[in-house]
Amino acid sequence: MGVDSRIQIGRIGVILSFLITPFFCVESFAKNRIQNDNFVSIEETQHLYDKIFDLEFKAENYENNKIKTPLHLVIEDFKDIIFIILTQDEESYENLKQNEEIRLEQLEKFEDKKSNYYKEYKWAKAEIKLHWAMVKLRADEKWASAWRVRQAYKLLLENEKEFPNFIPQKKSLALLQIALASVPQKYQWALSLVGMEGDLKGGIKKLNETLATNHFFQKETFIWKALLQTYLLEEKSNQIVSNLLKKYPSEKLVLLFSSLILMKNESHQTALFAWQKYVKKYQNNQFVFTKAEHFSLEYLLAELYFYTEKPKKAKFHYVSFLNNVKNKKLNFIKNSYYKLFLMDWFASQNTNFNPKSNRFFSSISSSGISKMTVDRQAKKMVKYVDEFNKLPNKKIYQAKFLTDGGNYQKALEMINQITNSELQNWENANNFETILEYKYRKARILDKLSKLKQTNQAIQFYKEVIEYSTLKKQNEIHYFAANSALHLGYFYQNTNKKTAKMYFEKAISFEGHQYEESITQKAKLALKKL
Repeated sequence: MGVDSRIQIGRIGVILSFLITPFFCVESFAKNRIQNDNFVSIEETQHLYDKIFDLEFKAENYENNKIKTPLHLVIEDFKDIIFIILTQDEESYENLKQNEEIRLEQLEKFEDKKSNYYKEYKWAKAEIKLHWAMVKLRADEKWASAWRVRQAYKLLLENEKEFPNFIPQKKSLALLQIALASVPQKYQWALSLVGMEGDLKGGIKKLNETLATNHFFQKETFIWKALLQTYLLEEKSNQIVSNLLKKYPSEKLVLLFSSLILMKNESHQTALFAWQKYVKKYQNNQFVFTKAEHFSLEYLLAELYFYTEKPKKAKFHYVSFLNNVKNKKLNFIKNSYYKLFLMDWFASQNTNFNPKSNRFFSSISSSGISKMTVDRQAKKMVKYVDEFNKLPNKKIYQAKFLTDGGNYQKALEMINQITNSELQNWENANNFETILEYKYRKARILDKLSKLKQTNQAIQFYKEVIEYSTLKKQNEIHYFAANSALHLGYFYQNTNKKTAKMYFEKAISFEGHQYEESITQKAKLALKKL
């Protein structure tokens, strides 16, 4: 499941701050502080968080004379952010965005250094600003987002000087330092201009230090580590996810992010099994989604069924998602129609299958938006058909989605059905893109199979992709060569650092393709780790 840097920011940014674990895990906020009946209690704050983790967003009622603590204000804010992101609802965004200033103003009562909550004051302000930075980014308000990130960064640095051992502070600063370090090189000058600096190694070290301590935000920190490993560092994190699912099997939010991580790691079957286990134990074996904030879960479930080759169930949940969503100009709608079309195409034995007569295909252009990579891929299919009046190669497409679903052996069998005669015909017709994608898909499949003989074959195919793409002047059009160089760098990073460096730098040198920013970001992070 391809994910570009924009989706990485969106998905990872959803969990800017969350965790309420059982009562024994509250020492970071309860220690050295007298619990006062005038304040919302830590138990009430935990109750609110529990509701968020179950994706329940009803307003909580507190006694009028109770003051909300900095922690409670952060978590109330987190509730708004999760609701906005899950529903993608502009009206909710417009109604809730005023809460940012209201909560920041409420925090000012803790500015006095004599306050029991002073330690949390600047940290809470930073967390709220980071929450809204993420929402503003999703709303394409880039300057508003960047300004909030800068403000949060300065607040966290100031607070670190006064309270270097405050764990939530350390966690937040670590994540921000890692995020800033992953900003593409061409934007690093802007960070320097506004006094911000990334620190990958320092951020990872801080994050690991917080994992070693039993604290209030420990669950969040583990999820963050898994997300960073998966989306930024290209490292497996299935064990962390497995532990989270065992420890918190009933929490929808943990299930949601665990699924995203497992899907990125092409472990769709594991994610689907976790959902089935959850539904059997906690929902009377019924997958029912009736609230707007839950419709994204229905889409996620449809994706899991699609990639685990269960088309009947996938169709049911895609159609249900499309029927339930009132606003037809949302993310994932184009992709839903695209996947419904693909299932019809893959199942058809008709060699003259006409996409323009397919009802799902005709809906791709007229519905949804194209902000997400998956929706842009759907749009790209329509553009291809319009331009060439035919579908792309079916075997390559089937191999691609089998690979994304983790069925590597079946994907290899599918790609191996393509004959030398077909390859020669494509060459004669100057169909360089199809030949290039064939080589790239085969390299990826062999890479995933990870056996010694197949690993050597994968390396050879990756090199062929780079050579062929360069020969046919495809480097600025397609990402295949850049990503091949990136993965060759990964192959050599533990055995031959000089060769790994050469391939990471080569990945960066390919410019103009659709995933330039994402691949460059990953290559630069890998170079920093060498």
